[in-house]
Amino acid sequence: MTSLDTTQHEWSLVKSYLLLTFIQKVFERDSLILEESGMLKTPDLYVEMVNAGVDRTGILLSEIKHEFNKYHIHVLDIQQNHSGVHATYISKGNKEQFNMAMPAFRKEMYERMRAYLGLSTSMPHTAALPLLEKHRPELPNNSTSKPLRIVERSLVTSSLAYKRKTSRPAAFAASRRA
Repeated sequence: MTSLDTTQHEWSLVKSYLLLTFIQKVFERDSLILEESGMLKTPDLYVEMVNAGVDRTGILLSEIKHEFNKYHIHVLDIQQNHSGVHATYISKGNKEQFNMAMPAFRKEMYERMRAYLGLSTSMPHTAALPLLEKHRPELPNNSTSKPLRIVERSLVTSSLAYKRKTSRPAAFAASRRA
């Protein structure tokens, strides 16, 4: 490889290392929250799915570390703040910097997380990420956006809620006769 190709490859390895490290931490935290929340009827299902993501990131991280050894790369320091993710690493004896803006880092992280969970990554946007300007629906000129109203709801519904009579007695009676 030429020097420029080597630099691009090293940069790509460091970027993948950082993304995988962050993703693995998020998956591990989410798995623990799912296990301990007590809010799900079948937490094992969701924990298993998230743990499969942890396993995938672990395999990929081990491959990246193997490449680090091959190319003599060593990450010294990782910092995260509101502006982005910054890493200092040594490559073949030279101290290098990696910087990635937080919006781009989060977007790629989210896309990779979807892939590691076996979900589609072809969506133009998700609820977790804001819509790009070109994907935002056009609002009529006379309309103003209204703030969302937050409604507090219990995630656990009492069994009485399921036993309540329907508001349509004729439909209810017909379904009981059938």
